[in-house]
Amino acid sequence: MNLLNGIDPQSGIGRTAGIGRTAGIGRTAGIGRTGDLPPLTAGGDPEFSACLVAARGALTLNLPTDGQAPRADVGATPWSTTGEAHRAPMLLAESLSGLRVTPDAKAETSTVALWTTGRGAGAWKDFVSFRRPPAAYFAGQVARVDELVPLRETRVLEVHAQSGSALAFLLSAAQLPVQRMPRTLEFLDAALALQMALQMRVKHQLGCARPHEVAPHLLPMIDPPAHRSLPSGHAGESAVVAAVLSHLMAEGPPSRLAMLRRMALRIAENRVVAGVHFPVDSLAGRLLGEAVADYLLAGVGERPALAVRRFGAGEWGVPEAGLPLQEGGAHLSPECALDGELPAPELPDHRVLWELVKKEWA
Repeated sequence: MNLLNGIDPQSGIGRTAGIGRTAGIGRTAGIGRTGDLPPLTAGGDPEFSACLVAARGALTLNLPTDGQAPRADVGATPWSTTGEAHRAPMLLAESLSGLRVTPDAKAETSTVALWTTGRGAGAWKDFVSFRRPPAAYFAGQVARVDELVPLRETRVLEVHAQSGSALAFLLSAAQLPVQRMPRTLEFLDAALALQMALQMRVKHQLGCARPHEVAPHLLPMIDPPAHRSLPSGHAGESAVVAAVLSHLMAEGPPSRLAMLRRMALRIAENRVVAGVHFPVDSLAGRLLGEAVADYLLAGVGERPALAVRRFGAGEWGVPEAGLPLQEGGAHLSPECALDGELPAPELPDHRVLWELVKKEWA
């Protein structure tokens, strides 16, 4: 699966699956160019390219043939030298450069650690950690999934639509002029790419089962993804988008902020309705999404430090309590906690992009 198409005349905007932008925004549908229009440049179509070859002789007739020696673009930003589809992996490499995800010796906890430097040598410090809930806890949450099964009849179209392009719902809830905000969309894509990379490592290391694997009668209404369950990807991806946009929209109408946050929670809940996640998966995903947003905002100078977050920080309570709170951060849930602070990371390319983002909001 190609996770990093970026914005490009050939590939549309964003990812091709998950929560990214596959339709509705960009050159393939909805806002912008559509598939029925000619290519953006002649080189983007075989027939147009053949016409360009035929026209070359007339275009270049009697023009000088001596060229200038190429100049190295040393110190230039990627936004002056590189297309967005190719900037995307550059941004992902930068955001991952100071992070690692490792399990503990018993494979009960997966921790995202941040490389920090102080007065002495550098060291890896816990940034956000996840402790696997016990099997009995998941078994106890079966009833919470069962309670939502009746909603499948009224949400079937919504569940399927959000499986492929949940970001479109978040952008609609935020009511933003996204066609005039390409750099904001690029920053969201970079945040989603980092979120996806981290959550897949945590999922793999914790190896938590999906609801139907615990209770077959919960027969999921959609095909379960081919990976482990906790933390929920849709919950985390929705949370990171909502957190970044909420920061940018802080001075906007409170009603729009509320709609954005409610949409993020609804997207996560719909994965439980569909039978592919437990509510506690959504809680863990939301905690990671908020941590990723915190990391990126700190890296571009919008936060002075990073909060250390922990999932499963204390004794596990009753399974019915493992539900994402409707208000406030995920760390306020009894299953989660804040545990100190870390220094902000250095993300110079993200900082350049953020300056371009701010111009779109000026």
